[in-house]
Amino acid sequence: MVSIGIAYVVGYRRLAKRRHARELHRNRGAVFAVGYTALLIALISPLHTVGEEYFSVHMVQHLLLTLVAAPLLLLSNSMPVILWALPRDERVGVGRLVGQPGPVRSTLRWLTHPIVAWILFVGTQWVWHQPALYDLALENRYAHYAEHILFFGTAVLFWWPVIGAAPLHSALSYPLRLAYTFLAWLPNSLLGAGISLARGPLYPYYVAAGQRNGADAGFDQQLAGLIMWVPGDLLFAIILMVLFVAFLQDEERRAARIDRELDLRRG
Repeated sequence: MVSIGIAYVVGYRRLAKRRHARELHRNRGAVFAVGYTALLIALISPLHTVGEEYFSVHMVQHLLLTLVAAPLLLLSNSMPVILWALPRDERVGVGRLVGQPGPVRSTLRWLTHPIVAWILFVGTQWVWHQPALYDLALENRYAHYAEHILFFGTAVLFWWPVIGAAPLHSALSYPLRLAYTFLAWLPNSLLGAGISLARGPLYPYYVAAGQRNGADAGFDQQLAGLIMWVPGDLLFAIILMVLFVAFLQDEERRAARIDRELDLRRG
């Protein structure tokens, strides 16, 4: 975790010394900082420990991983910057693996195909929130690691076609990106609502945790579902609004380009 941040800083400093440093926008560095901070808070802050006692806190952790850290780290286009932290030979080797046709790039392209990525992301959310598997993750450290890796990893795959970060640029038009994101919003809402409105406790682990810490397990579950439902919906809505603005800007640029081409033909 810490090594990723160090690698980004080293790569950023190296790139800043080169002639094309103007391509290294400072706002991308700020976006990376926010996304990386969200990742750290989710995984190595006291939030992680408290989340093992309170379902609602655990849900905040998952939202940070999937709807904050993953899209922001992609939006910062951090992979090329991190590569610049490597020695030249290793940097060129990794760049060829992911940038040129071959098994690594083909696998990455398949995993980030919109249909595959959508199924992996939504499926992971629903499967891991099944009581037996969710309780297993809380009772077994390695299952918990696997849960978080899958939550974050599938979120990165899901957001990649939306953001189009290097080395794979999105083939989706903005209307398709909007539809793709909206279609993931609905299952998130349904899952959050189902947890919040359940008639009784769904997760025996948190019932036992409530008996230990004096918390009301039923209320904690309702709050967890509401966090997934309402703040989760809000984060999806913000991303959809950003995409819509980007779509309008793209249409303006396209119209301006067509106007210039027409002017050249007339001239």
